[in-house]
Amino acid sequence: MKVPYSWLRDFINLRTSAEEVASDLSLSVIGVDSVETVGKEKVLNLDVTYNRGDLLSIAGLARELSAMYNLKYKVAEEVFKSEEGLKILNIKADSRLSKTYTLTKIENLRYKSTPAQIKSRLELAGMRSVNLWADLTNYAMLEWGQPLHAFDAEKVTRRDPTLSIEVRLAKNGEKIKTLDGSERTLTSQDMVIADRRGAIAVAGAMGGEETEVDEGTKEILLEAAIFDPLRIRNTARKLGLRSEASHRFEHYLSPENLIISLNKVLQMFEVYGKGKVTAYHLVGEDSIKSDPVVLRQEILDRAAGVKIPVSTVKDALKLLNFKILSSERGLLCWPPHYRGDIRITEDVVEEVLRMYGYQNIPAQPLKTSLAEAPENPLEDWRDRVTHNLSGLGFNEVRTYSFLSSKALLHSSPKELIKVKNPISAETEYLRPNLILNLTEAAQLNVNRFSSGKIFELEKVYPREGEYLSLGALLWGFKQPFLVLKGVLEELLEDAGINFELRPVKLSYLHPTQAAQIWVGKHNLGVIGALHPHLSNSYDLQDAAVFELDFDILSKLAQRFPEKHPLGKLIADISALSNLIAEVKIKDRYLKEEMRSVTLQVTFQSLERGLGDEDVKPLREKINGLIKKNHGIPRN
Repeated sequence: MKVPYSWLRDFINLRTSAEEVASDLSLSVIGVDSVETVGKEKVLNLDVTYNRGDLLSIAGLARELSAMYNLKYKVAEEVFKSEEGLKILNIKADSRLSKTYTLTKIENLRYKSTPAQIKSRLELAGMRSVNLWADLTNYAMLEWGQPLHAFDAEKVTRRDPTLSIEVRLAKNGEKIKTLDGSERTLTSQDMVIADRRGAIAVAGAMGGEETEVDEGTKEILLEAAIFDPLRIRNTARKLGLRSEASHRFEHYLSPENLIISLNKVLQMFEVYGKGKVTAYHLVGEDSIKSDPVVLRQEILDRAAGVKIPVSTVKDALKLLNFKILSSERGLLCWPPHYRGDIRITEDVVEEVLRMYGYQNIPAQPLKTSLAEAPENPLEDWRDRVTHNLSGLGFNEVRTYSFLSSKALLHSSPKELIKVKNPISAETEYLRPNLILNLTEAAQLNVNRFSSGKIFELEKVYPREGEYLSLGALLWGFKQPFLVLKGVLEELLEDAGINFELRPVKLSYLHPTQAAQIWVGKHNLGVIGALHPHLSNSYDLQDAAVFELDFDILSKLAQRFPEKHPLGKLIADISALSNLIAEVKIKDRYLKEEMRSVTLQVTFQSLERGLGDEDVKPLREKINGLIKKNHGIPRN
C-alpha cells in the first residue's frame, strides 16, 4: 500500500521524518518496503499483513502512529445518523453474503473537476483520477479503509422504476458488462448487486457499465457494505478483477468503521458536489459487541521473560484504544471495533510487547535440557515402512487433506467433515481416505510415465475420528492386483504380521478384485484393482491400490517383534557378551527376491576402554550367527 506522508499529517502532528517512521513501523508492526520521493512528496510503500486490515487506510495507520509516538489523533470519528424524513430504500441482502449493507441516495449533485489535492493524493497512492464522483469514493476508501461504490441513480431507475436492490448469488451463465468494458460470465459462486432486471455490479469487485457515474450524473446511489471475504477473493481472482477495493473486502471490516466512512464521504459529496441526502437504508449490523479477552500477568511475564508493570500494560493498551477493566481473573481487555484480529490472550500479549518495545526486553541465553529423546515406536515404524517402500521402487507423494464435493468417490457429503470456511470450492471437505488423492496424483504423472508406483503416509479424517493412514498405488503393470499384493506381503512380513484377505464390494474397486485386509480381529484396510469407471475417468490403466490403518499396523507390529527372524537374531547377538551395548537395524535394501539388512552393533564397557583384541572375537561370533541362520554376512 502506498501512503503519501503528508496525508498522515492531516491526522497527527508527526515530527519525525518519513524514513524514521518507516524504520519504527518495521520494528513494531508492519514492514515498509521502501520510501519513495515523488516530487516534493515522500511516499511509504507498506507491506500490510493479512491480520492487520485496519492498517489499509490513512486513518488506521495514523491511529497506529499516534499510539507509537503518543501523539494526539486530531480527526473526530463521527458516525452517520439517518435524519427524520429520509426515504427508506428497498434493499434485500442475505446476511450470509453481506453482514452489513447500506445504500444512500444523494440528489441535486453539481459536477465539477476533482480538486487538485484529491487528484494528486490518489495518484501518489497508485490510483488514477476518473471523475469527481468516483474520485470521492476512492479517496474516502484510501482514507478510511471502507470500499464504496457509486451507481447513477437515474440509470438504475430507468432499468427498474421500483428501485429494488438485492445482494444475491449470480445465476449460472448470468452476464454483466463491467466498467472496464468486458462482458463477464458469472457462476452461482459469484455475488452480484442486482435490480429486478439483473446484475448491475459484481459485488466487491467492479461495477456495471450500464449504471456507471459520469460527468452528467445528478443523482447517486452510494453503496457501503461488508461482503463475505472468501467469495470476494475467489470471484476477483477468477475474473481477474483484483483491485484496491477487493483487496480491502478480503480483510476484516467493522460495521462501525463503515458508518464513520459513510459519514465522511457524504460530507465530501455535500462540500464538493453540493448534494443532498434524500434516502437511506441499512440492512444488517451497525455494530458488533465482542467479549473481553482476559490477560493474566503471569502469562505476559512468561512470554516476555521480564516483569512488565501493570501500569505500563494498561498505558500501552489504552494508547491502542483498548477498554480495560481489572478483575480477579486478570485484565479484561476489549479491543477497538477495527481490531478484529484480537481474539485470544496471545494477541493481547503481542500488542503489549510491541508497545513496550522488543528492543527493551533483555537478551537471555536459551536454556534447555539435553536429555536423550525418548523412543517413538510409531515414528520408527514410519521410517521403516517409508524406507521399505522406497526400496521397492515407490515414490512418496504429499497431497492436500481436502476434497471438493465433485470428488467424493461416491461418499455422501453427510458422511464427511465439512470445512467451516473453505478457501475454495476444491477444499470443502476433509478427506476420509487417501485413495482419491493417490489417484489424482497418479493422473498428473500418467502422461510422463507409462507405469509408476507412489505412496503416501498421512492423516485421514473420517467422521469416526482421524488416524494415520498408509496408501500405495501402482499403474501400468500386468496383473496389478497380484503385484501390489506382493508388496503388501513384503511389508507385513517385515512387521512380523500374518494376514488374510476377505472379499469386499466397494464402489471404487474392481468388483472381483477387492478385499479387506484382516489381522486376527483387526480390519487393517483394503486392497484392490481400481474400478474400471475410475480407471477410465483418471486415464489409469492396469492400476491397483491399497490403504492401511497405520495406527493399527504399528501397534500390531510392536506386539509381534519376536516372530520376525531379525528380532531373534538381534536377541541372539545381544546375548553373546556384556560388552554388546546395543544392536539395531540401520539400513535395508529390498529388490525383488533379494534382501540386504545392515545391523549396527555398539560395543561398550563401563570399566575400561576396548581394544581390537576385545572386539574382534565378538565380531567373528556375530558373523557366525548370521551365516548359520540368515545368509552371507558382509563387514
